[in-house]
Amino acid sequence: MSKFQIITFGCQMNKADSERVASVFNQLDCTPTDDSAVADYIVVNACSVRQTAIDRIWGMAKGFTKMKKLRPLKVILTGCVLEEDKKKFAKIFDLVFNIQEIKKLYDFLQQGFVETDYLNIRPEYSTPYHAYVPIMTGCNNFCSYCVVPYVRGREKSRSVKSVLLEVKDLIASGCKEIHLLGQNVNSYDPVDKEVFSTENPYQNNFAKLLWEINQLAGDFRLNFSAAHPKDMTDDVINALALPKQMNYLHLALQSGDDEILKAMNRKYTTDDYYKIIEKIRKVKPDIAIGTDIIVGFPGETEEQFQHTVDFYKKVRFDIIYHAMYSPRAGTVASKMEDNVSQTEKKRRWRILQTLMEEMTLEINQKYLGKKVQVLIDIVSNEGLPSTRAERVVLGNSAEMKRVRIFNRGYGIGQVVEVVIAEPQLWLLISH
Repeated sequence: MSKFQIITFGCQMNKADSERVASVFNQLDCTPTDDSAVADYIVVNACSVRQTAIDRIWGMAKGFTKMKKLRPLKVILTGCVLEEDKKKFAKIFDLVFNIQEIKKLYDFLQQGFVETDYLNIRPEYSTPYHAYVPIMTGCNNFCSYCVVPYVRGREKSRSVKSVLLEVKDLIASGCKEIHLLGQNVNSYDPVDKEVFSTENPYQNNFAKLLWEINQLAGDFRLNFSAAHPKDMTDDVINALALPKQMNYLHLALQSGDDEILKAMNRKYTTDDYYKIIEKIRKVKPDIAIGTDIIVGFPGETEEQFQHTVDFYKKVRFDIIYHAMYSPRAGTVASKMEDNVSQTEKKRRWRILQTLMEEMTLEINQKYLGKKVQVLIDIVSNEGLPSTRAERVVLGNSAEMKRVRIFNRGYGIGQVVEVVIAEPQLWLLISH
């Protein structure tokens, strides 16, 4: 029986794509492995958002070349890959294909093919209690630094019927957390809008979908990413208060300076963004909010960076995922002068990191003595003194805060409610 290994880089959408790739192999009676030394097929699911990920794949490719000299091995590349990189990788990989053209994988494996839309292929979920459900792919926004529209193509939404069918099956199987995915998830625009209930109170299609899922019976919670500020309509904001929605929203900012936002082609101003945050907190006052920020974008001055720092303090994000700008071939920004030195980018990155740690620790203090709902995903004795036999369980709260719980006998996949006794920077502790 053939064995396959999937190596995934990048975002949650790439992880969901890998689950669909795994489904193809499993249908062909192949078995998964984490050991490259015994795999008959190695699939690399790539991410081109940052050059560092592509560099890592080049490093791995050298190892693949050596392994192929010693034994039969097929190596396959998919994911978000620029055309110029595909041409280079084609010399090393036996198959390079766009994930939307998953039929090529079937053909390569010399088997029949049933489903033509990769999003409708039922994946092999990584866990029984948490699942990623892509509802759309691609992007029409063309942010000046981003390769996604070039590697994923234009926006394409799944049908309402297929999304609801997958979600219903997940709920029936006992899934506790469902995470809707899309490169621009809140621009969801299905072809079968007539499937929405006539009782649905919303006009926005994404808000309509959230409402439909919230009406389904079952003990589960719902989250989504990645939302774009320009598509955070009042309907979508109001839908955040639906009963099964998690108490967390990730909403990318990228910069706190209007000139930089314009150069990034983000299609909103800091004032627009802040008004959205105010509306969100009015609808759901205790919601935790995360964001993305890029430092050192071409032309970013010290004053403009300080605007980002000041805006961060004004919004008071729970967490940020911040990155140093790196040019990606084919984007508008790659033609701009990358005039912020790497040393300066690192300095600005550290300033935001320090600010985040201070603010996150401060914000987390509000959870002292409060109850939070936690989905357990790890059971471990790690980190405990050898003289203590207590079991530690960890999981994410509805606010996407990491929670550690001592000696309760909880198991993986359970959703439990606990009181926080010790709020730390990256952990909320329940004794």
